[in-house]
Amino acid sequence: MTSQGDVGERKKNRELDALRRDTLAVARLLKQAGMDELYQDLEQAKEKFDYVESKLSGESTGSG
Repeated sequence: MTSQGDVGERKKNRELDALRRDTLAVARLLKQAGMDELYQDLEQAKEKFDYVESKLSGESTGSG
């Protein structure tokens, strides 16, 4: 048989484990959001470099 103290301790441990998992999940989401923003920034920079390169080489991009 288990005592009330054991049950309470297990409940507390389960709650702590759930908080740890939630914290890790939030950390993963924040990291992913940061990566998505970085990817978009890189894509914009690439487009700008392509535009400048085409202007320097005398090509017409047809978009502006």
